[in-house]
Amino acid sequence: MATHTLMTAEQFDALPGEDGRHWELLEGELIEMASATAKHNRIQAQLNATLDLWLAKDNRGVTLPTTEFAFGANRFQPDLAVLLQAKWTLVEQDRVPVLIIPDIAVEIVSPSESAINLDRKLRIYRAHGVTEVWIVYPEGSHMYVHAANGVRELLNTDVLESSVLPGWSMPVAELFAR
Repeated sequence: MATHTLMTAEQFDALPGEDGRHWELLEGELIEMASATAKHNRIQAQLNATLDLWLAKDNRGVTLPTTEFAFGANRFQPDLAVLLQAKWTLVEQDRVPVLIIPDIAVEIVSPSESAINLDRKLRIYRAHGVTEVWIVYPEGSHMYVHAANGVRELLNTDVLESSVLPGWSMPVAELFAR
């Protein structure tokens, strides 16, 4: 039986940065993340550009792609985080990890991603007060929106809307185009 040495958040935060590596701390376990695929990065860029443009109007908030956040003793980087202006004003912009919980966290599922770890992250996001968690599945061209009122599956033919972002919408197909 394999054993794992657990790490504290303080130990993780003290680790030196390493070029070309991406680590997350999930319930005390150090997880090495694989490099993102081109498809993953295109989806992230498309969603980031669309949201960031809308949020910039009237100073509504910001998007933070691949930024490390603290969720209690956990440290991980949503593929995209949305912080409305009220939370953004509280962020120490030169500090890692970000201590303010995002309003929306987006995970773009990679082929190498463990379903168990994705489920653990989802539970942690929800337990720490992330209002919505969007799980995007590039291989199936669909996504799930997890919110307080339940879970919605959105197909390629649907429109993504959010109660966190009243007035914003995006055809899901735009995520998977090109």
